[in-house]
Amino acid sequence: MKRRAVVLFLGGEERTDFSPVLGRPLGAYALEAACRVGPDAVLTLPGEGAVARDGWEGIIKRVETRTPVFLLEPARPQVSRRPRIFDALSTARKVLDRYPDRDLLIVPSYLPLVRERTLRYLLRAHAAKGSSLTFLSGGDGGGLTGLLVVRSADVFPLLRGLARTKGPAGFEALALRLTRAGKRVGFLSCPDPEEVLPSGSGPSLSRVARLLHDRKNDSLARRGVVFLDPASAWIDWEAAIGPRTVVYPSVVIEGPSRIGADGRIGPHVHIVASTIGARVKVLSSTVMEDTVLEDDVQVGPFSRFRPKTRVCAGSKVGNFVEMKNTLFGPRSKAQHLSYVGDSRVEEDVNIGAGTITCNYDGFSKNPTHIGAGAFIGSGTELVAPVTVGRGAYIAAGSTITKDVAEGALAIARARQVEKPRWVLEKIRERKKGGGGHKP
Repeated sequence: MKRRAVVLFLGGEERTDFSPVLGRPLGAYALEAACRVGPDAVLTLPGEGAVARDGWEGIIKRVETRTPVFLLEPARPQVSRRPRIFDALSTARKVLDRYPDRDLLIVPSYLPLVRERTLRYLLRAHAAKGSSLTFLSGGDGGGLTGLLVVRSADVFPLLRGLARTKGPAGFEALALRLTRAGKRVGFLSCPDPEEVLPSGSGPSLSRVARLLHDRKNDSLARRGVVFLDPASAWIDWEAAIGPRTVVYPSVVIEGPSRIGADGRIGPHVHIVASTIGARVKVLSSTVMEDTVLEDDVQVGPFSRFRPKTRVCAGSKVGNFVEMKNTLFGPRSKAQHLSYVGDSRVEEDVNIGAGTITCNYDGFSKNPTHIGAGAFIGSGTELVAPVTVGRGAYIAAGSTITKDVAEGALAIARARQVEKPRWVLEKIRERKKGGGGHKP
């Protein structure tokens, strides 16, 4: 009969456990792999540090699992010479009493590259050989990794007094005790030594980040995403991209962003926590945050979308256009050099170049509403709060301070005055007065 398993997950140093890599704390990777094994429970023991417990509470909430996860009291500074793992076992023992005679899989947080399949492999080999203790080594002569499995019923009675053991210390002492008791101790090499690369800090952390980056991009590529330069595209772990979407060089996609199929994400695009539909073209150097682009939209190059913006299906937003807290209606266009903020723009509206919604009066933000089919001429200022009716036209260069009726033409600019020969007369006056242009 297959023995059941419990995971004891060991937190490490704050600076590595909570370092963000691909949009999630580094410690979350190993914890998620451990949860996916499907144990009866996961006992998480935070490392030392003032924010350890709060930090791990946040990580646990972000890991998707149906397995019960218990957060134990943070470890106290180590006072004995025995390895921290024995202190951890002693701390976890009261909880483990609920799960008697289990295989206890011990996973340290400093191995973010370890995969679920490797943990399952370790558990199967441990059970198949009837071992009481199984170590996982790095392979190719590598040393112990900190990953191991113990049978709780065999190991717990032997823990007492290990700190006072003379001779081989720590694991060696435990292995020796088990062997003398007639129990089996096993050693297993990791199939992929790269998985047991410790995160550490500095160059080691950078290498781990690069390997996680490669793993994420490889996963997307297997699902049909086309990377023109996978090395330069950084995609957060929680982001998703649909098949046949082409990702150009130097793209950064952060947070739980969702991008549909058959799209195009141009070079130097930066997307944060946004949703993009199918067949969307995001042209070069566009930046967006908390934005929704519906199907068949084209934006950029050099567009900026600030939070709470929604661009509806079939619309186009062009170069050097900024939007914020705006609903931009279906098939509407804003192609050049405009700012649209705190606005509701209905369908089939044309926003001319240089249009500005003047939404801030120095004290509060005010809304602008533009009805369906309206035409806003170039260089227009819409001083909010203001409404432009359906099908209305705004003459270029107007400053609109009052509502415009449906179907009306609004012209709000100073009358052009021309004074013939004014320049020549001014020059003559200056010459008579001893002035004139200096070379």
